[in-house]
Amino acid sequence: MCGIAGFFVKSNKYRTSVDTVKKMSDEIAHRGPDAEGQWCDQKVALGHRRLSIIDLSEESNQPMHSMDGRFVITYNGEIYNYIELRDELISMGVTFRTLSDTEVIIEAYRAWGEDCFNRFNGMWAFALYDKLKRRLILCRDRFGIKPLYIVNNEDALIFASEAKAILCAFPEYFIPNKLEIYRYLSASLQEDTDNMTFYEDINSFPRAEYWICDMDNNQILRREYWKVDEKLFKNKWVKGRNPYKTCQELFDSAVKLRMRADVEVGSCLSGGIDSSAVVGCLSRNCNNKIHTFSSVYEDKECNEEYYIQKVNQKNHTLPHYVYPDKDADNLPNYIREMTFHHDGPSSGASLYSQYKVMEEVSKYVKVVLDGQGADELFAGYITYYSYYIRDLMDKDEVSYKWKARKLMAIVMENWPDVIGAISTDTIVSLVGTHNSIFFQNRDRIEQMRIKRTEKQFTDDFLKELTSDHRIDEITLSSHINTRLCNDILSKSIPNLLHNEDGNSMAFSVESRVPFMDYRIVEFAIALDGKYKLHNQWTKWIERKALRKYLPFVVRKRVDKMGFPAPFSRWLKEASCKDDLKDTIYRLGKRNIIPVETIDSYYKSHITGKTDMSEILFRIYSLEIWFELMEERYGRV
Repeated sequence: MCGIAGFFVKSNKYRTSVDTVKKMSDEIAHRGPDAEGQWCDQKVALGHRRLSIIDLSEESNQPMHSMDGRFVITYNGEIYNYIELRDELISMGVTFRTLSDTEVIIEAYRAWGEDCFNRFNGMWAFALYDKLKRRLILCRDRFGIKPLYIVNNEDALIFASEAKAILCAFPEYFIPNKLEIYRYLSASLQEDTDNMTFYEDINSFPRAEYWICDMDNNQILRREYWKVDEKLFKNKWVKGRNPYKTCQELFDSAVKLRMRADVEVGSCLSGGIDSSAVVGCLSRNCNNKIHTFSSVYEDKECNEEYYIQKVNQKNHTLPHYVYPDKDADNLPNYIREMTFHHDGPSSGASLYSQYKVMEEVSKYVKVVLDGQGADELFAGYITYYSYYIRDLMDKDEVSYKWKARKLMAIVMENWPDVIGAISTDTIVSLVGTHNSIFFQNRDRIEQMRIKRTEKQFTDDFLKELTSDHRIDEITLSSHINTRLCNDILSKSIPNLLHNEDGNSMAFSVESRVPFMDYRIVEFAIALDGKYKLHNQWTKWIERKALRKYLPFVVRKRVDKMGFPAPFSRWLKEASCKDDLKDTIYRLGKRNIIPVETIDSYYKSHITGKTDMSEILFRIYSLEIWFELMEERYGRV
């Protein structure tokens, strides 16, 4: 795990320079404090900051040159199956001078060309320069686990692991993206979901793509090397297989691959099914006790300590507990730090909890595994029930419609909020007019349909917006898998991975996410919904297939928290509450949200009328971002 930076010049406006690319890479030194390097010629400049994980020797520093000098690479990430690929290349006559996965990328590209990308199992973003063919190849992993940001115009292609590395050398690209701000405040989409960022001219490099940049004609050829193929995935992972056994085998393999490192590996632990399974598998395959890292609050709605302790006891771990509430007085400073590392406002206060966990991780290990991705793969959120119910209703057989009615009754009894978006006529058609559970919750359901009357944005701000950019969604054979697949590829997962990278790399920690192994993702996309949602159980296949790793109380959990934070209480009670309030109200001066709307939100929350903590946090975080960026790059 590292930080990369560089650029390819297309006109006389820019010139390559070691000093410039060093400035870029120094801006992200937190990503790689162990070593640095730069290289450039007349057209290309490459910079690197190294976090040493595999082959700790100096020979594996970057930018790395091939033995014959033809290729030079700057690379961020891990190719977990590099040992198998290395052995295959050696059998073909290739000679290696290091034990790194970096050199494997170079020689794999030499041997197989662009076909090598589909052979990689890992997370990556790299720039590989072929001096002989005068081509620069940029590539990012299938799901965008590792970040890569770009400016691409007629003058240059500029790239870096974080946007700040671009801005520090090219501050002219600090132009706030009003459309992204609009979507952020309206909670319609998150950063990285469609390659847009909070900076108008800085985009996220597309996942599962590689670009070939031709030095001679300044042309860029874009290619996609992986895409969703439901039929192929079914034939590959589901047809003729026991799904529970396949799930376990793929998960075990994914975790074992992500244990590969020349430094100690630990695990984050929230107490939920996903991170608990990771800890269980990691512990069974590790010779030593593993370090686990957890966030704990006293608030009942944020406290998972009971489940965390059960997992630690079962696996005889070395537990570390973080109590973020103790540092809540310094919350403004922490949010400011997070904003710097995320290159934009944060999507929720829970990121503060994760940030504090990663801070603790950095004191003990360089690498942690995390459970990110499983909720979107195996339907971990109760909102997914509505899609599965639609699938059942679409079937002609009466038995499926009865199952839909049964499932709707279970959902209404346990989670009435989920059906807030479903029409009353549809509900009645499923459960009938005499269902007491529905009528007991009818008022609550109807209240959820009532939208707030405050004017959310000023007229001036709305006039400045361009038309909203819509994501091209993938359609699969079922409603549930269509929703899950789009959440994985273009909705929630890209933003969650962005947050995971920002929080971990802030403390020079490499975070690995075994559930995002491409084999597990392909398997999950092809898997029938009945293996994901079963009666009141979400993630049914995960509960069954990975049961040996889970304490009984965790396997039977029906609630879900993650890394929550009591921002609602902090707004009312924290010693920094006045600071929070002042910052929230300052955004009103920017002519984005009307001052009276902010005032209404804040007073509704403080008086206990309505919990407005989510939108208030977004307002707070956005103002922090504006102020931080203006300090660094000038007022806009």
